[in-house]
Amino acid sequence: MQLLAIVLYHADGRTRRLDFEPGALNIVTGESQTGKSALLTIVEYCLGRSTMLVPVGPIADTVVWYAALWQLDDGRAFVARPAPAAGRASTSVAMLEFGTNLDAPPLEALNANIESRALREQLGRRIGIEENVTEPEAGSLRQPLEANIGHAALLCLQSQNEVASANSLFHRQGEPGIDQALRDTIPYFLGAVARDEALKRAQLRDAMRTVTRLTAELARAETTAATIDVELNALLTEARAVGLVGEVEFSGRTELVRVLQGARVAQPQVPPLADTEAQDRRLALQAERDRLRGELRGVLAERGLLLHETQAETGAERALRQQRDRLAVLARLPGPASATEPDGEAPLDADTCPACGHELDDPDPTAAALQASLTELRTQVGALTGARPAHRQALADLDTRAEGLRAELRVAEDALADLERANRVGDQTNSDARDFTRGRIDATLARANLADDTQLAVLREQLARAQAAVAALKEELDEDNDREQLTSRLVAVGRDMSRFAERLNLEHSGDSVRLDLARLTVVTDTPTGPAPLFRIGSAANWIGYHLATHLALHRFLTLQGRPVPRFLMLDQPTQAHYPAEADNASGLPDDDADRVAVRAMFELMRDVVAELAPAFQVIVCDHADLPEAWFQAAVRHRWRGGVKLIPADWLYEH
Repeated sequence: MQLLAIVLYHADGRTRRLDFEPGALNIVTGESQTGKSALLTIVEYCLGRSTMLVPVGPIADTVVWYAALWQLDDGRAFVARPAPAAGRASTSVAMLEFGTNLDAPPLEALNANIESRALREQLGRRIGIEENVTEPEAGSLRQPLEANIGHAALLCLQSQNEVASANSLFHRQGEPGIDQALRDTIPYFLGAVARDEALKRAQLRDAMRTVTRLTAELARAETTAATIDVELNALLTEARAVGLVGEVEFSGRTELVRVLQGARVAQPQVPPLADTEAQDRRLALQAERDRLRGELRGVLAERGLLLHETQAETGAERALRQQRDRLAVLARLPGPASATEPDGEAPLDADTCPACGHELDDPDPTAAALQASLTELRTQVGALTGARPAHRQALADLDTRAEGLRAELRVAEDALADLERANRVGDQTNSDARDFTRGRIDATLARANLADDTQLAVLREQLARAQAAVAALKEELDEDNDREQLTSRLVAVGRDMSRFAERLNLEHSGDSVRLDLARLTVVTDTPTGPAPLFRIGSAANWIGYHLATHLALHRFLTLQGRPVPRFLMLDQPTQAHYPAEADNASGLPDDDADRVAVRAMFELMRDVVAELAPAFQVIVCDHADLPEAWFQAAVRHRWRGGVKLIPADWLYEH
């Protein structure tokens, strides 16, 4: 995978296209602030990074889509990413197209059709990144990591600050999590991890889980086999107690198991004695309740009749009293002075008017007759009044009897309710006990099947096979062998690092130079001990070792056919040799030593690319503009005299 072109799209459809040659050294030279450093950011963005880090200014103000055209082994890939929305620095959408003779389409044809994660996955599959998983060490809280093209890009990019760093050797190494991702994925990219190791490690995890499960099952089965007969007999006794099994005879475990299997669905055979006694008690209480209810109804009927009679007598008494009161006025009328009545009242003359004393033509009933009626009425009223105390006593007796019957009825009904409630609880308890016993029978019979000699033999055979599979996989995934494989590859890379460092005349280049993967740095083994990169002085040495390391690493990756993009992009690798602004403008350092060092760096890049051509590409964005013919032939774009990444007319119109 090599870069063919970078394409920038203006909102009106115009494009700025930068072409590169695969399998060659490509140089973009120019003055400061012309947009050279932005190219690396654009390339990384088009490899699937979500964050777009182009500087605020002309590029961010005018470009609406960023695109890259890639050369693959079997065709081309076109990747386009829209600029993040205003106020945002990232987006996850992209456009991805594959084709044999694919080229950059016009702006109106751009359309987001993929998410950045899927973009990295598909591009990675096209360059040969297979399914892989790096498992963290035991006890680590890190999640397993799968290498993708985003991790591979970390080996292909060196920004201006990184290429001259004494502490960071790889792209974005100082960001959280990136250093560990590099340690986890570099062994895979170097080929120290077999292509099917991820599958084998997954198989090993499954086989170890199977061993754990079968070991536990065998231990349970062996324990069950030693105690199952006692448990089965105990269950039989329990089933008899709750009425699931009667008195049966059996011989051997097989018949006992069959009896218990029948007990799982059996109905209670003999009801407990307490149920019969409760039934007799219930019938007696119901009879008592019915008797009391009958007596109470009789008493209430008698009381009703008595009340009815009392109400009738009260009406008659009221009528007699009314008649008596009407006749009582006769006692106040005058009568002959010579005669008196037995009750002391004067007799009345029936022929004269008692008011005026005149003689009546049609005389009224005599006073004596009226007095006789009054006397009779008084006698009747007295008789009725004398009967009241007897009625009241009879009502009181009936009320007392009714209250007593009600109390006895409440007692009988409460006793009957308590008996019903107790029976319901007893029935539920017995039912619960039977259900519990059935559940124990199910569980115990399930374990009894495992305690069979045949089943034990099957479990032992399965466990032996699983243990053999684990042993075989562990042998294939020998960690010592993995370390040896990684060490062998790092030694091969280190040999090229030492050779390239000598060509660049770096300090300690005569000693052994190696890549320390644990600390992600360069180490030179001096006579006084190992010296990591940060202990080697001067920016020229830091840049030189960065260049030597990455060229050596890509030489190994290319020769071994490893799934890493076949390009290395460097930003300002000669910055240590261009101290003056005049040097930057001309592209030629004034000092002869700087000229020699710059020429040596580009000659090394040229020779490595030529050795690996056409499988490897180097893209350098730098101030250097050497007069040598081979250098000038490698210059693809020269941004001097006002020429920049963003055309001037884009800025004027903006």
